Amino acid sequence: MLLELIYHSKAVLNIEDYEIESILKISREFNAKHHITGCLLFHNNQFLQVLEGDFDQVSELYKSIRRDQRHRSVVTLHIQEISTLSFRNWSMAYQKFTNDSIKSTLGIDGFNKIIERNDFGQTSQDIFSIMSKAILESN
Repeated sequence: MLLELIYHSKAVLNIEDYEIESILKISREFNAKHHITGCLLFHNNQFLQVLEGDFDQVSELYKSIRRDQRHRSVVTLHIQEISTLSFRNWSMAYQKFTNDSIKSTLGIDGFNKIIERNDFGQTSQDIFSIMSKAILESN
């Protein structure tokens, strides 16, 4: 069974780019090895992440994520069984938004194309759209 999980969290401290790059490197290697896909958005010290893959693999990864001391207030927004992976080409897509780049990237074109596809569940699409806009609009 394939699982899709969406969560939101807040970084404990101001995370530097090199720390996120380290997280992404480790995550991408782990995810590729365990056939997990997804994407991570980061803005204003907030994370929004979609994880997809085998139920057991995603569940174990999420337990580890929840224990990670680099963030707090981890909120599970959505869990759903899926029939196909929306992010199948990305072990972990990533987008960081800065206050200067928000206006030019507010459309999040690459992510919006995935969200608008019919195989991305309506509930997931709604949650991801609402939360990504809320993160981008937060100060």
